[in-house]
Amino acid sequence: MTTGLKIVHSGALLRVELSREPGNEFTEEMCKELTSLLMEPPQTARVLLLRSAGDAFCTGRDGSARGASGMRSMALALAEVNIAIVFSSLTVVVEVAGDAAGFGVGLVGLSDVAVASTAATFRFPEVKASLAPALVLTWLPYVVGRRQAFWMTATGRSFDAYEAQRLGLVNEVVEPEALRSRTDEVVQDILATPGTVCPQIKKDLLSSDWLQMREDSYAAVDRLALRSLVLADGHGGDG
Repeated sequence: MTTGLKIVHSGALLRVELSREPGNEFTEEMCKELTSLLMEPPQTARVLLLRSAGDAFCTGRDGSARGASGMRSMALALAEVNIAIVFSSLTVVVEVAGDAAGFGVGLVGLSDVAVASTAATFRFPEVKASLAPALVLTWLPYVVGRRQAFWMTATGRSFDAYEAQRLGLVNEVVEPEALRSRTDEVVQDILATPGTVCPQIKKDLLSSDWLQMREDSYAAVDRLALRSLVLADGHGGDG
Protein backbone atom coordinates (compact mmCIF):
# COMPACT_ATOMS: atom_id res chain seq x y z
CA MET A 1 0.00 0.00 0.00
CA THR A 2 1.26 3.44 -0.93
CA THR A 3 2.32 5.80 1.84
CA GLY A 4 -0.30 8.54 2.10
CA LEU A 5 -3.29 6.38 1.17
CA LYS A 6 -5.10 4.07 3.57
CA ILE A 7 -7.25 1.68 1.55
CA VAL A 8 -9.90 -0.64 2.94
CA HIS A 9 -11.97 -2.82 0.62
CA SER A 10 -15.16 -4.28 2.03
CA GLY A 11 -17.56 -5.84 -0.48
CA ALA A 12 -19.01 -3.13 -2.71
CA LEU A 13 -17.17 -0.29 -0.94
CA LEU A 14 -13.61 0.97 -1.31
CA ARG A 15 -12.65 3.38 1.45
CA VAL A 16 -9.62 5.55 0.66
CA GLU A 17 -8.29 7.90 3.30
CA LEU A 18 -5.70 10.56 2.52
CA SER A 19 -3.19 10.27 5.35
CA ARG A 20 -0.26 12.45 4.38
CA GLU A 21 -0.70 15.24 6.89
CA PRO A 22 -0.64 18.15 7.31
CA GLY A 23 -1.87 18.98 3.80
CA ASN A 24 -2.47 15.51 2.32
CA GLU A 25 -0.57 16.57 -0.79
CA PHE A 26 -0.41 13.94 -3.52
CA THR A 27 2.83 12.29 -4.52
CA GLU A 28 3.24 10.66 -7.91
CA GLU A 29 3.03 7.25 -6.24
CA MET A 30 -0.30 8.18 -4.61
CA CYS A 31 -1.66 9.35 -7.97
CA LYS A 32 -0.73 6.09 -9.64
CA GLU A 33 -2.29 3.95 -6.92
CA LEU A 34 -5.55 5.92 -6.94
CA THR A 35 -5.71 5.77 -10.74
CA SER A 36 -5.20 2.01 -10.63
CA LEU A 37 -7.99 1.60 -8.05
CA LEU A 38 -10.36 3.65 -10.17
CA MET A 39 -9.64 1.99 -13.50
CA GLU A 40 -9.03 -1.57 -12.28
CA PRO A 41 -11.13 -1.87 -9.10
CA PRO A 42 -11.73 -5.09 -7.20
CA GLN A 43 -14.47 -7.09 -8.88
CA THR A 44 -17.09 -6.49 -6.19
CA ALA A 45 -16.42 -2.76 -5.73
CA ARG A 46 -19.09 -0.26 -6.77
CA VAL A 47 -18.31 2.88 -4.75
CA LEU A 48 -15.03 4.58 -3.89
CA LEU A 49 -15.27 6.82 -0.84
CA LEU A 50 -12.46 9.37 -0.56
CA ARG A 51 -11.98 11.17 2.74
CA SER A 52 -9.03 12.61 4.65
CA ALA A 53 -7.22 12.51 7.95
CA GLY A 54 -6.39 15.73 9.75
CA ASP A 55 -7.66 19.26 9.28
CA ALA A 56 -7.05 19.56 5.53
CA PHE A 57 -8.69 17.59 2.73
CA CYS A 58 -5.98 17.96 0.06
CA THR A 59 -3.92 21.06 -0.63
CA GLY A 60 -2.59 19.95 -4.00
CA ARG A 61 0.41 18.05 -5.26
CA ASP A 62 3.70 17.27 -3.64
CA GLY A 63 6.39 19.69 -4.78
CA SER A 64 9.35 17.33 -4.86
CA ALA A 65 9.44 16.70 -8.64
CA ARG A 66 12.61 18.04 -10.24
CA GLY A 67 13.81 18.45 -13.81
CA ALA A 68 11.86 18.30 -17.05
CA SER A 69 11.17 14.57 -16.91
CA GLY A 70 10.22 14.61 -13.23
CA MET A 71 7.81 17.51 -13.62
CA ARG A 72 6.21 16.01 -16.70
CA SER A 73 5.84 12.65 -14.99
CA MET A 74 4.13 14.32 -12.02
CA ALA A 75 1.81 16.32 -14.27
CA LEU A 76 0.87 13.18 -16.19
CA ALA A 77 0.09 11.33 -12.96
CA LEU A 78 -2.20 14.16 -11.85
CA ALA A 79 -3.96 14.23 -15.22
CA GLU A 80 -4.58 10.51 -15.12
CA VAL A 81 -6.25 10.74 -11.71
CA ASN A 82 -8.60 13.42 -13.07
CA ILE A 83 -9.44 11.29 -16.11
CA ALA A 84 -9.89 8.15 -14.02
CA ILE A 85 -12.44 9.78 -11.71
CA VAL A 86 -14.61 10.72 -14.69
CA PHE A 87 -14.21 7.48 -16.64
CA SER A 88 -14.17 4.95 -13.79
CA SER A 89 -17.10 2.58 -13.48
CA LEU A 90 -17.02 3.28 -9.73
CA THR A 91 -19.20 5.96 -8.21
CA VAL A 92 -16.76 8.35 -6.54
CA VAL A 93 -18.00 9.97 -3.32
CA VAL A 94 -15.80 12.61 -1.69
CA GLU A 95 -16.02 13.87 1.88
CA VAL A 96 -14.45 17.32 2.33
CA ALA A 97 -13.63 18.13 5.94
CA GLY A 98 -11.14 20.97 5.48
CA ASP A 99 -8.97 22.90 3.05
CA ALA A 100 -9.05 21.86 -0.62
CA ALA A 101 -6.63 23.59 -2.97
CA GLY A 102 -5.62 23.14 -6.61
CA PHE A 103 -5.59 19.44 -7.45
CA GLY A 104 -7.53 18.89 -4.22
CA VAL A 105 -10.43 20.93 -5.59
CA GLY A 106 -10.24 18.77 -8.71
CA LEU A 107 -10.79 15.63 -6.62
CA VAL A 108 -13.96 17.27 -5.32
CA GLY A 109 -15.23 18.85 -8.52
CA LEU A 110 -14.69 15.77 -10.68
CA SER A 111 -16.27 13.34 -8.20
CA ASP A 112 -19.78 12.03 -8.72
CA VAL A 113 -21.01 13.16 -5.28
CA ALA A 114 -19.33 15.50 -2.82
CA VAL A 115 -20.37 16.33 0.74
CA ALA A 116 -18.55 19.18 2.47
CA SER A 117 -18.26 20.46 6.00
CA THR A 118 -19.07 24.08 6.77
CA ALA A 119 -15.41 24.24 7.85
CA ALA A 120 -14.16 23.40 4.34
CA THR A 121 -12.53 25.99 2.11
CA PHE A 122 -11.65 25.91 -1.58
CA ARG A 123 -9.04 27.75 -3.63
CA PHE A 124 -6.80 27.65 -6.68
CA PRO A 125 -3.49 29.05 -5.39
CA GLU A 126 -1.43 28.55 -8.55
CA VAL A 127 -1.70 32.22 -9.54
CA LYS A 128 0.19 33.15 -6.36
CA ALA A 129 3.15 31.26 -7.85
CA SER A 130 2.70 32.95 -11.26
CA LEU A 131 1.34 29.71 -12.70
CA ALA A 132 -1.71 29.24 -14.92
CA PRO A 133 -3.30 25.93 -13.79
CA ALA A 134 -3.42 24.11 -17.11
CA LEU A 135 -4.87 20.86 -15.78
CA VAL A 136 -7.53 22.59 -13.71
CA LEU A 137 -8.72 24.48 -16.77
CA THR A 138 -9.38 21.25 -18.68
CA TRP A 139 -12.39 20.51 -16.43
CA LEU A 140 -13.34 23.54 -14.34
CA PRO A 141 -15.25 25.45 -17.08
CA TYR A 142 -17.54 22.43 -17.60
CA VAL A 143 -18.47 22.48 -13.90
CA VAL A 144 -18.74 26.21 -13.08
CA GLY A 145 -18.77 27.95 -16.48
CA ARG A 146 -16.06 29.81 -18.38
CA ARG A 147 -16.30 33.16 -16.57
CA GLN A 148 -16.31 31.67 -13.10
CA ALA A 149 -13.39 29.42 -14.05
CA PHE A 150 -11.42 32.46 -15.20
CA TRP A 151 -12.21 34.46 -12.08
CA MET A 152 -11.50 31.66 -9.63
CA THR A 153 -8.12 30.79 -11.13
CA ALA A 154 -7.06 34.36 -11.95
CA THR A 155 -7.69 35.65 -8.43
CA GLY A 156 -6.86 32.56 -6.38
CA ARG A 157 -9.52 33.69 -3.93
CA SER A 158 -10.65 31.34 -1.19
CA PHE A 159 -14.34 30.51 -0.91
CA ASP A 160 -16.43 28.56 1.53
CA ALA A 161 -18.47 25.37 1.21
CA TYR A 162 -21.74 27.18 0.56
CA GLU A 163 -20.19 29.01 -2.37
CA ALA A 164 -18.76 25.71 -3.61
CA GLN A 165 -22.26 24.27 -3.47
CA ARG A 166 -23.71 27.24 -5.36
CA LEU A 167 -21.06 26.79 -8.06
CA GLY A 168 -21.78 23.07 -8.39
CA LEU A 169 -18.54 21.78 -6.90
CA VAL A 170 -20.29 20.02 -4.01
CA ASN A 171 -23.75 18.52 -3.52
CA GLU A 172 -24.37 19.10 0.17
CA VAL A 173 -22.96 21.14 3.05
CA VAL A 174 -23.33 19.95 6.64
CA GLU A 175 -21.95 20.84 10.05
CA PRO A 176 -18.59 19.23 10.90
CA GLU A 177 -20.07 16.87 13.49
CA ALA A 178 -22.57 15.52 10.93
CA LEU A 179 -20.14 15.15 8.02
CA ARG A 180 -19.07 11.55 8.44
CA SER A 181 -22.54 10.18 9.15
CA ARG A 182 -24.10 12.10 6.25
CA THR A 183 -21.42 10.91 3.83
CA ASP A 184 -21.94 7.34 4.97
CA GLU A 185 -25.69 7.78 4.33
CA VAL A 186 -24.96 8.99 0.80
CA VAL A 187 -22.80 5.93 0.19
CA GLN A 188 -25.55 3.62 1.43
CA ASP A 189 -28.11 5.38 -0.81
CA ILE A 190 -25.92 4.68 -3.82
CA LEU A 191 -25.28 1.08 -2.81
CA ALA A 192 -29.05 0.58 -2.50
CA THR A 193 -29.49 1.17 -6.24
CA PRO A 194 -29.19 -1.72 -8.72
CA GLY A 195 -25.53 -2.36 -9.43
CA THR A 196 -25.68 -1.54 -13.13
CA VAL A 197 -27.46 1.81 -12.81
CA CYS A 198 -24.76 4.21 -11.59
CA PRO A 199 -22.08 3.00 -14.05
CA GLN A 200 -24.61 3.47 -16.86
CA ILE A 201 -25.48 6.95 -15.65
CA LYS A 202 -21.79 7.85 -15.68
CA LYS A 203 -21.48 6.60 -19.26
CA ASP A 204 -24.56 8.52 -20.35
CA LEU A 205 -23.15 11.70 -18.83
CA LEU A 206 -19.97 11.48 -20.93
CA SER A 207 -20.88 14.28 -23.30
CA SER A 208 -18.51 15.52 -25.98
CA ASP A 209 -17.18 18.08 -23.48
CA TRP A 210 -15.97 15.36 -21.11
CA LEU A 211 -14.57 13.25 -23.92
CA GLN A 212 -12.64 16.33 -25.01
CA MET A 213 -11.52 16.88 -21.41
CA ARG A 214 -9.60 13.60 -21.61
CA GLU A 215 -7.74 14.71 -24.72
CA ASP A 216 -7.19 18.22 -23.36
CA SER A 217 -5.74 16.81 -20.14
CA TYR A 218 -2.94 15.04 -21.97
CA ALA A 219 -2.24 18.17 -24.00
CA ALA A 220 -2.13 20.23 -20.80
CA VAL A 221 0.53 17.98 -19.25
CA ASP A 222 3.29 19.42 -21.41
CA ARG A 223 2.15 23.00 -20.79
CA LEU A 224 2.04 22.51 -17.04
CA ALA A 225 5.40 20.75 -16.96
CA LEU A 226 7.03 23.49 -19.02
CA ARG A 227 5.57 26.29 -16.90
CA SER A 228 6.61 24.54 -13.69
CA LEU A 229 10.12 24.02 -15.03
CA VAL A 230 10.48 27.66 -16.04
CA LEU A 231 9.34 28.76 -12.60
CA ALA A 232 11.68 26.32 -10.88
CA ASP A 233 14.57 27.75 -12.88
CA GLY A 234 13.70 31.20 -11.58
CA HIS A 235 12.81 32.79 -14.90
CA GLY A 236 9.17 33.58 -14.15
CA GLY A 237 6.02 32.12 -15.69
CA ASP A 238 4.51 32.31 -19.14
CA GLY A 239 0.91 32.50 -17.79
